[in-house]
Amino acid sequence: MTTDSLSLDQFFHSFPKADLHYHLLGGVRLSTMLDFASKYGVELSERDAKSYYRAHQRETGIVKGGIEALTFLYQIMKEPEDYARVLFEVAEDAHACGVRYIETFWNPNDTELSYATVTDALAEAIDKTQQQFGIVIRLIPSINREKSPEEAVEMVNMMLDYSHPYALGIGIDYKEHNAPVEHFWKAYKLAQKNGLRLTAHCSEFGLHWRNVETGIELLQLERIDHGYTIIDNLELTNHYAKTGIPFTVIPSNTYYFTQWPDHQDWCLNHPIRTMAKAGLNIIPCTDDWHIHNTTSANCYRVMVEDFGFDLDSLRQMMVNSIQASWADDDTKQQWLKQWCHEFDSLRSQLAAEPTIPADKLIQYRR
Repeated sequence: MTTDSLSLDQFFHSFPKADLHYHLLGGVRLSTMLDFASKYGVELSERDAKSYYRAHQRETGIVKGGIEALTFLYQIMKEPEDYARVLFEVAEDAHACGVRYIETFWNPNDTELSYATVTDALAEAIDKTQQQFGIVIRLIPSINREKSPEEAVEMVNMMLDYSHPYALGIGIDYKEHNAPVEHFWKAYKLAQKNGLRLTAHCSEFGLHWRNVETGIELLQLERIDHGYTIIDNLELTNHYAKTGIPFTVIPSNTYYFTQWPDHQDWCLNHPIRTMAKAGLNIIPCTDDWHIHNTTSANCYRVMVEDFGFDLDSLRQMMVNSIQASWADDDTKQQWLKQWCHEFDSLRSQLAAEPTIPADKLIQYRR
């Protein structure tokens, strides 16, 4: 290895990335959660705080899960500067992993602050982080599907009443078991009518592939977040592979949330491998960075070292992420040229390409 060569780890951290599925509060550091609790006099021991973070699962004996963590955090973030701090730290962490662009979800109906107040705080932090780190962040206000469809419409109306160029579209998240996406058709129709972009968490928890089909065919979603059970319907899988609708997938996360497969099974039998083999348009994303103990660099590492994708596949996924983003077309074209050049240049500096067994190798091409 020469002094100018890169290790794989350095490569994973260096090449340009877009993260299109990032929950803002999933990027809250443990120390920041504890600071917020202290600031507002909320009783929270370090052990209890750690129970929200997967990295400390063995220590605490339990992980309450990303959704519970987000719900708790919304309760203890009481001032606009709290949101600004989180976004700045998100940008700082992402910058260290080569991330250039983020589209981040947050839930306006879960905060005690007004939509306008939080949006202004986030926008100010976005401008600051772009100047300091060169990272572009945009917002996807998201429906809490555990609340009523009427509240979802209220959220969209808040966006329309306080239109902001950094708020690009809407999403929907939280547990979908009793809240299929079609329940929220009025909110999506209102958003689409007013030029907002559309995405939704579908079939994240192992629920029926119908949730994906309904989102695409009835609500006209432009992207699917998760969507793993689509592979249970071969006809639809092949159809969506041809149409190219993007699926933001989370390689370092469980695929049905409650199912944590053995590492060996995870490597060979994960739905993401099947989605890729079928030719679906997949984009690796982080979901909940600190809550789920991952990074953007780690997600791409998992794609290679655990799932068996070659580096040409990673390049294609990077291209997918640009094309599926909600950036304007001129910016996309600029990024495609620049990022591909940087990827190729960094790859040429690798000390060695990863060695992947033939029975595990996936050569993902679109």
